[in-house]
Amino acid sequence: MNKNELPIVVIGAGLGGLGAACQLALSGEKVLLLEKHNVPGGFATSFVRGRFEFEGALHALAEVGTEEHPLSLYDFFKDLGVLSKIEFKKPTDLCRSVFYDGLDITFPNERDTYFEKLIELFPNEKKGINKYRDIVFKVREGFNYVAAKEGKVSPLGILMKHPYLARVGGLTLSDVFDRCFKNQKLRTVASQLWGYEGLPPSKVNAMYYFLVLVALLDDAVFPVGRSHALSNIIVECFEKLGGTIKYNALVNRIIVKEGKVTGVELLNGEKYPCKAIISNVNPICTTMKMLPRENVSDLYKKRVYAPDIGPSAFTVYLGLNATPKDLGITHFEIFMNSTYNLEEQYLSTLRIERPKYLLASCYNIMYEDISPPGTSQVVLTILQDGKSWYTVSPYLYHRKKDEMANHMIDMAEDLLYPNLRESIETAEAATPLTYYHYSKSLNGAIYGYKQDLLDSPMLRLNSKGPIPGLYFAGAWVNLGGGYSTSITSGRMAAGMYLEEREKGGV
Repeated sequence: MNKNELPIVVIGAGLGGLGAACQLALSGEKVLLLEKHNVPGGFATSFVRGRFEFEGALHALAEVGTEEHPLSLYDFFKDLGVLSKIEFKKPTDLCRSVFYDGLDITFPNERDTYFEKLIELFPNEKKGINKYRDIVFKVREGFNYVAAKEGKVSPLGILMKHPYLARVGGLTLSDVFDRCFKNQKLRTVASQLWGYEGLPPSKVNAMYYFLVLVALLDDAVFPVGRSHALSNIIVECFEKLGGTIKYNALVNRIIVKEGKVTGVELLNGEKYPCKAIISNVNPICTTMKMLPRENVSDLYKKRVYAPDIGPSAFTVYLGLNATPKDLGITHFEIFMNSTYNLEEQYLSTLRIERPKYLLASCYNIMYEDISPPGTSQVVLTILQDGKSWYTVSPYLYHRKKDEMANHMIDMAEDLLYPNLRESIETAEAATPLTYYHYSKSLNGAIYGYKQDLLDSPMLRLNSKGPIPGLYFAGAWVNLGGGYSTSITSGRMAAGMYLEEREKGGV
């Protein structure tokens, strides 16, 4: 590609960057995608230990749907050519939840039957559960309305057509529960997915929780071949459309002249002139490290520093020399709870201690051949505050890492798999520092900023950068963390660039 003919450069081939680059390529743009690693995908990746290739992070991909029931990503993937190159499988259920007192629930992954299950478990709360269901779907309808209008709606228009969107926008999930039911056990059961947002009901924005819940109930899928296969296929489709991707290309700085983007410079000194940039790197690093400080206003600096950074994770990847049937594993996603107290669960994520809330994922249930014959792949995950691991000295790091991994395996054995340890052939653990090392996401954050009341989908930082020609994509902006939302965020950034270019603003 002629370096003098680049209209736009995308920094980072994570899902946000891939979404942006592909949307631009579909619009006929010449795009250069720069990726610091030798593979694409960001968190949508895999790695090999022994004879096992482990799925890096994906649990379920939402917003794809089917030909009969297409969701927001379906046509995008179809236009790219992704759907003809990869198979998606739908889980047989939403999740299974196991509690220390023996309560064992399997939640169906269908809208009506999910809430019917809650009523079956708590018949005395039927009226409140039905009220809760109505709120959930009215919020989703409102969000769909705003999305269909591409965000070009007035606050009055929202209030008139979808008042619940405005009412819930300033509420936590606990606030909504207070209006519907107070049974503590029901509140815990109804909020089992809080780990997917990174905050408990008392802190998570209710709108976020509802959007994730409905998205998972509406045909969430898993790509056969792991998320890394999906990343590679997206890149293949991008290149077929004329896009160019350059690996091992770490962008060191954004070149600015007369207050506008004019190019990027790699760490090795290579320069690529361009008229615009979409950065999949988090906004703090982009603005405070890659841009000249004098080009970022104090107001914008406050804007990127104001929200709290969300949680990271601690993950134990287990390669087992036994099949799921041998181990009695019948479900893909299993939440384990050693207490019904959600605040205790959350506080345990802020410290390096025995967890009280854990997710076990057996990928063989979704994709039987994900591990060699006669084996299985189980991944244990907890949320962890990334900052807590900064206090661990290098001398104690590996000891603390092993202790936490053993705590998690102990919890899995206590609540579900009594002989899990006996079947372990290969084990690998990832701390928040591991997540930071490979992603360079601040604190190893997996969802970007905290998805709380002050950072709801309506208030979160958008794609518009602090100077002309700079845009953001990924989990830190627009709709927040998650695979599908990151892809959509990239598409939104591309759309903003195309619209401003049409108006002569780029």
